[in-house]
Amino acid sequence: MFSQRKPVPGDQVSFLNEVGGGTVLGLVGRDRAKVRTLDGFELVYPLRELVLNEVDPSRTVSDHHAQLRASNDRLAERIERDKGRGASVANGGRAHVPVEDPSVVEVDLHLHKLVEDESRLSDDEKLSFQLAFFERRLNAAIRERKRRVIVIHGVGEGVLREEVRKALQFYEGVRFDDADPRRYGYGATAIEILHY
Repeated sequence: MFSQRKPVPGDQVSFLNEVGGGTVLGLVGRDRAKVRTLDGFELVYPLRELVLNEVDPSRTVSDHHAQLRASNDRLAERIERDKGRGASVANGGRAHVPVEDPSVVEVDLHLHKLVEDESRLSDDEKLSFQLAFFERRLNAAIRERKRRVIVIHGVGEGVLREEVRKALQFYEGVRFDDADPRRYGYGATAIEILHY
């Protein structure tokens, strides 16, 4: 209960009728306050249910600092949520959204993406199917005058990777190397198509 003064943003309070407390973010009307709880929720409480935690006046938080802290908390939440997708403080906690380049084709050779039931295929049939699919997509990319093809073959034992690279040796006007490991890991090959 506030008998001495009304709370101001930044005041630390405890709840009279429940466990916990939080930071006052602002007043709502004449008799209620918006509080960020210790759990991070922003809730409105009647002033009569709040108990002001006595704090050294030299350590009070201004409206500006309370807003900065709230902004930093939201940024930290966005970064945590989008951690694996490139979110950082430098980009405002926003996940990187790759711009689709129409001159680049991605070909994923993972079998579960190509066939419904791979259990009926032998290892040789699986490899043949993957290589045939790869060559069809590469030939289509060449016909459509695409600039690059990214072949996602996975790491595994390296058999598919080597077979893809053997097949590429029979194509004129292509260069290949490992794809960007930051984006594709170590299981992809980047093919540059040279159009004369």
